[in-house]
Amino acid sequence: MSEKPASPSTRAPRSRPPSILLAFDWFDHRIYRGIAKFASEAGWHLSPYLFSDRNVPFNWPGDGAITSYGPTLGKFIESLDMPKVDVTISKIPQQIPRVVNDNEQIGKLAAKHFLKRGFSHFAFYDWPVVEVNMLRGRHFRDALLEAGVEPENIHTIRQPGARLLRDWKAHEQAILDQINDLPRPLGVFTGQDNLGATLIEVCSHNGIHVPEEIAVLGVDNIEFLCDCLAVPMSSIDTRLEELGYQAANQLQRLMNGEIENDEPPLLVPPGQVVRRRSSEFLAVPHPGVSKALQFMRAEFGSPITLEDVCEQVGMSKRGLEKAFRTHLRRSPAAELRRIRIDHAKRMLTETDIKIEAIARDCGYCNSSNLSLAFKRDTEMSPRAYRRKFRAEAERM
Repeated sequence: MSEKPASPSTRAPRSRPPSILLAFDWFDHRIYRGIAKFASEAGWHLSPYLFSDRNVPFNWPGDGAITSYGPTLGKFIESLDMPKVDVTISKIPQQIPRVVNDNEQIGKLAAKHFLKRGFSHFAFYDWPVVEVNMLRGRHFRDALLEAGVEPENIHTIRQPGARLLRDWKAHEQAILDQINDLPRPLGVFTGQDNLGATLIEVCSHNGIHVPEEIAVLGVDNIEFLCDCLAVPMSSIDTRLEELGYQAANQLQRLMNGEIENDEPPLLVPPGQVVRRRSSEFLAVPHPGVSKALQFMRAEFGSPITLEDVCEQVGMSKRGLEKAFRTHLRRSPAAELRRIRIDHAKRMLTETDIKIEAIARDCGYCNSSNLSLAFKRDTEMSPRAYRRKFRAEAERM
């Protein structure tokens, strides 16, 4: 987590508030929210022109601009004769300060996520026309290679050309043909949430199980998209509100003469992987263990027992226990507890639901049983865990 700058309210007052233009070729409310937070602290006036259309009055008397360079507004952004800070990695024929996501860390985080789940085959869903997508893909591949993954186990799924977007069935078939040529289980990092959503849609239309056959991880954690798919999608939180705040702070420093246009890019590190069902899968070759894990993930909210799991997969207790210890190095009971406690952790940090209700949602009869299991796993009570990690999330 990067440190917040000192409050702008301590700076010397101006005769009028600085008038700042936001010239963005794309929209994400979290970046705007971060900029607005800084603007409120600094006493800026944010110009409304590009919020509603693509025109700014001639000779607009602005003091600075925060930009997202792209083909639609590129020439206009170049023409702005004022201090500017950009939030993209796009090639701009001018030298200006940048505030951008740390894409190397994003690629490493994605690789770590799949490696931790035991995958041995990986793919990146690339889109050559999107520069940031390709950059994340390179870092993902580099991180896997550094971890000892063989190059032949790292695959590529390519976004079909724009021509096929006019025909959904042809577009879908082009993606499906690539998926069907790859080994399974397969961990796919898409580099962008929209590509991950497309991949999940193609899989769900064609009977390919997500995450059991194809696990999917996106980037940016666009909640309304990730939560509303046939299989909710895991995604890396890129902390876009922080990116907006830091872009505004860099612009303030540029206007104050504290930095020059050749200032090195400021990198905003990612947060965590926001885990949802699309990647919550442990890749194991044993069919009985795989089937047991699938059953546990689907039914952990019910008071299922080890006997229920054995009956579902057609194995004896002794056989299932041995297979779990061979492939996961823990017992079936420990794995079921892990699934339940992970779910409880998410509910404790992301919701205000009462602990008694969380216990029932996790398959425990009451909060006392949840507390016993939770303390065994974390050495903390559920209440203490909520206080600690909710406070940390709010500080970020």
